[in-house]
This record gives sequence, C-alpha cells and structure tokens, in this order.
Amino acid sequence: MITSPARGRDGGPGSLLARGFSVVGLTLVLAIAATIVALAAPGYAELQSSVAIRSAAGEAGAAFFHARSLAISRGRNVGLRFRLVGTRYQWTVYADGNGNGIRSADISRGIDFPIASRPWQRNDIRPAILTGTPVPDPGQEGAFLDRLSDPIRFNSSDICSFSPIGESTPGSIYLWDGRDRMAVIRVFGRSAKIRTLYYRRGERTWKP
Repeated sequence: MITSPARGRDGGPGSLLARGFSVVGLTLVLAIAATIVALAAPGYAELQSSVAIRSAAGEAGAAFFHARSLAISRGRNVGLRFRLVGTRYQWTVYADGNGNGIRSADISRGIDFPIASRPWQRNDIRPAILTGTPVPDPGQEGAFLDRLSDPIRFNSSDICSFSPIGESTPGSIYLWDGRDRMAVIRVFGRSAKIRTLYYRRGERTWKP
C-alpha cells in the first residue's frame, strides 16, 4: 500500500510541506504587521506632538491661574515671572512687599519677595518662538512676530502681575516644541482672562 506524501509522519514530505506553509504564513503576517506599523507611525507621531504642546500650555496656564488666585486670597499684588536661568527657564511667584506692585527693581532689592518657585522641567517644550518660517502675530491680523528671542512679553517686562481684584498685566508667553508646533498663552488685562491658541508651521492663523 502506497502512503500519500500529504499524510507522512514527522520528518516526512507532508510535515515539510506543512512547515513550509507555516513559514510562508508567518512571513506574510509579519509583512502585513510591518506595513500597518509603518502607515500608523506618522499619525501616532502627530498625535504625540499635539498632546505634548497642549499639555505644556496647560501647565503654563495653570501657573497663571495659581498666581491670580494668590493675589485675590492674600489681598495684595502677586506677580508671575518667567525667566531664563542658565540654559533653562524657571517661573517664580512674587508677592508685593511695599504696595506699589511687582517691580523688577523691588525684586532685586528683596522688597517683593518670592512665595513659590519652580523650574521649567520639560525638555520637549520650552518658552521660545519657532524659527525658519514667519509666524503670524496672534494679536494683529496680517502681521508677523518679531523679536524672536523674546518669548515672554508682558508690556516691556517678563512679569505678569495680578491685583487683589483679579486684574492683570496683559501679555503673552510663547511655547515651541523645537520643530513645527507652537502654543501661546495670552492674558488679557482687566478681565485677566486666559486664552490659549495653537500654531503649526506653514499655517496662516492660530487656532484654539
């Protein structure tokens, strides 16, 4: 009686044929999986970049809300100051020590004193303005940002002051991921309303 090769025992032609199909099938599955990963990677990178810039903007916005709440609860002027220390930024909250508001000169003399301080701990996002492409000015239609080395703008200062009744110094802080995305946290004076906008290289306008 002749046995068909397809029914051979281990080590026989049928086993080799089955193993061959198994290898081909596994190779096909791996190829499909690699294609799916390759197609999905750009979308995942975009999502990760968007989440990063938004979370960093949320952290900066929370610092402004914290300073404003301290001014109201303590009944005195409180200022939030972002400044470059060495190669990293840090933010410090100062309380008014002599009733004339938060001033750089009074901070230097120790009259306006710090009540909280924190380094900017993120390495993926930092206060900065995108370079290599003109960036629209979010506060002036048709204009572009100048002073690209100055991402912290509260009048001519780097201090955003809040009064006991909740008013603030108007201004903005710009954040950049070092590639194509930016955020701006804008603080409006009398209302102290905080609005965050986002920008991507090449776009014509900032978006919520």
